[in-house]
Amino acid sequence: MISIILSGVTQAQTEATAKLDTNSILVGDQTGLEITFTCPADYKVIWPSFTDTITGDIEIVKKTPTDSTRHDDGYDKLFVQRLIITAFDSGYFAIPPVSIKYKTPDNNEVQTAETGALLLEVKTVPVNLEENIKDIKPPIEAPFTLREALPYILVFSAVALLTFLVIFFIRKRKKAEPIFKAPPKPALPPHRQALDDLESLRYKKLWQNGHIKEYHTELTDIVRDYLDAQFGIDAPEYTSDEIMEAVNKTSANPTAKQKLQQTLTLADLVKFAKMEPLPLEHDASLNNAIDFVKETMHLNPTTEPAEAPLPQAVVPKVEETPLSEDEKESDSGSSENKGKEAGDV
Repeated sequence: MISIILSGVTQAQTEATAKLDTNSILVGDQTGLEITFTCPADYKVIWPSFTDTITGDIEIVKKTPTDSTRHDDGYDKLFVQRLIITAFDSGYFAIPPVSIKYKTPDNNEVQTAETGALLLEVKTVPVNLEENIKDIKPPIEAPFTLREALPYILVFSAVALLTFLVIFFIRKRKKAEPIFKAPPKPALPPHRQALDDLESLRYKKLWQNGHIKEYHTELTDIVRDYLDAQFGIDAPEYTSDEIMEAVNKTSANPTAKQKLQQTLTLADLVKFAKMEPLPLEHDASLNNAIDFVKETMHLNPTTEPAEAPLPQAVVPKVEETPLSEDEKESDSGSSENKGKEAGDV
């Protein structure tokens, strides 16, 4: 009798429930089954383990972990677990009671609490047999995102860049231009440029190969360019006499001027008088040009281009018109009157 009373008290302290979110679904739809168990906080609960099915017709799609919380009074504890279930056949299907086992602190015997049984109705989709079979609906077009467009953008950019490089290289090759241009070298000082050009002329060996006129022409051209850059003398456009006249106005020493004169004179004789100098004279003319550059490379320009004269104002001439007899008498009368007035004063 006492055990029966204690068993009734224990069951009164526990409560197991099962509840469906909805008891009617369509074939293939899902619904939730919530299982709860309330017991004193000091009870040891053995929660049931679910497989993939509840019955042969009801399948479990998803299971949440079992959650436990205390009531506000602190004496009772609530266990909750949700199951997502579905069915793929129509009809009424019974969900059997769920058994939850537990132990009390004063009794090590395993006891069981059960939920109530439930009934789930699974309906089929209504079909109008009189209507014709409809075509399959077309796929829904999703919006075009940047992630989907990015591969096309990258491919287009790569093709455009490759096309540009091919055209660029072809044009460079046709123009015989280097693909990568080196930065321009700084301009050499006039004396350095002249000395380099004179040494290059020596190694060409023009006069040794019979090109005497070309040798002296290039020699004087180098000297003329040096005079233009160093002293501002328009030597490329001057004759030899005009060049010497301009150089004589500079602070170059007489020896340097004499060497320049010898180089220019010999070149004129070769070019205009068709003179054939001796081999030593060819080298002497080149050496004179080198000495002239070395002796004048430290001099500052002293010759400036002559300024054009300023235009003078043009005064128009006034032609004198002869006076008539009456104008002469009037003019003489006015002169006498002016003389009298001057005498009175």
